Amino acid sequence: MLVFGAATTGVLAAAYAGLRQVGTYPEPGPQLEGLSVLSRKEVAIFRRLGDQLLPPGGPLPGSGGDDETLRRMDAFYASMPDHKRTLSRGLPLAFEHGTGLDRFGARCFTKLGEERCAAYLTGWSDSQLIVKAQLWTALKTFYGMTYFERPEVLASMGFAVPCGRPS
Repeated sequence: MLVFGAATTGVLAAAYAGLRQVGTYPEPGPQLEGLSVLSRKEVAIFRRLGDQLLPPGGPLPGSGGDDETLRRMDAFYASMPDHKRTLSRGLPLAFEHGTGLDRFGARCFTKLGEERCAAYLTGWSDSQLIVKAQLWTALKTFYGMTYFERPEVLASMGFAVPCGRPS
């Protein structure tokens, strides 16, 4: 799966241990009942990140923050071994609260306005710091394995969906 450097692993472990309960977030709603791993905080963060990275109304169906992507994200987490799942659950928290390299805890991503949100993510994508670059790559990988594996997304990109592939 993903191999992180020692510094990135430390950031994820600290984020999960220290920030998983910080803040208040809305209930995911009845359409997402039965999620086995994701908390309402993680749902809110992944919804906002997904809608920024893969916005609704574009050339592809749905969005990176729609219910189907979030269900797939939950299933992706559920399929991980426990030790990798615990570490990986720090990923959305690092984006929500920042890292030690980005004024740790100084802002909440889900509370930023649209312009600041876009600028914040641009800062992640343009960062020359290896820890931030690894976290950015991990986030894109998570969406690659959840959103871009959806049969309707593959079909809209012109790829044939293999027979027997889970939907």
